[in-house]
Amino acid sequence: ASHYDMNTMVSVKGKVTKFKLINPHARIYFDVTTDTGEVQKWLAEGNASAILKRRGWTRKTLKPGDVITISGNPAKDGTHKMDWKLIVMEDGTEHRGGNTVAAERLRQLEELEDRRRKQAE
Repeated sequence: ASHYDMNTMVSVKGKVTKFKLINPHARIYFDVTTDTGEVQKWLAEGNASAILKRRGWTRKTLKPGDVITISGNPAKDGTHKMDWKLIVMEDGTEHRGGNTVAAERLRQLEELEDRRRKQAE
C-alpha cells in the first residue's frame, strides 16, 4: 500500500510479455499501446504465489501474447505500475488475485469453501 494509491482504480489493456508466479508478489509484465501508438512497459503486482496457486493459478495462467484488461491501484509515483485487482482476458474470463483487501479475502474464502464442497460430493 505504501507504493500504490489505494483510493484510485485504473484499467488498462495490454499484451502480456512475461508472467512470474513468485513470492512475495506475483508479477505481470505487459505492454500498453496508447492512442498515439506509443508502447508503454507496465508492471502489475499481485498476491504471493502460494495464495494464487490455492486459487487455481499456474505458471501458464498468463502467457506472452495474451491480451488482458487489468484493473488495480496505480503507483503513487506516476510510473507504469499497479497493484492488480482484476484481470479480464479477451474471451471475458476473469482472473482475480491481486493483493487482497478485506472484501476480496472474504470472497476468496467463500470460493475456496465452494470448491472443497464440490470435491467432497
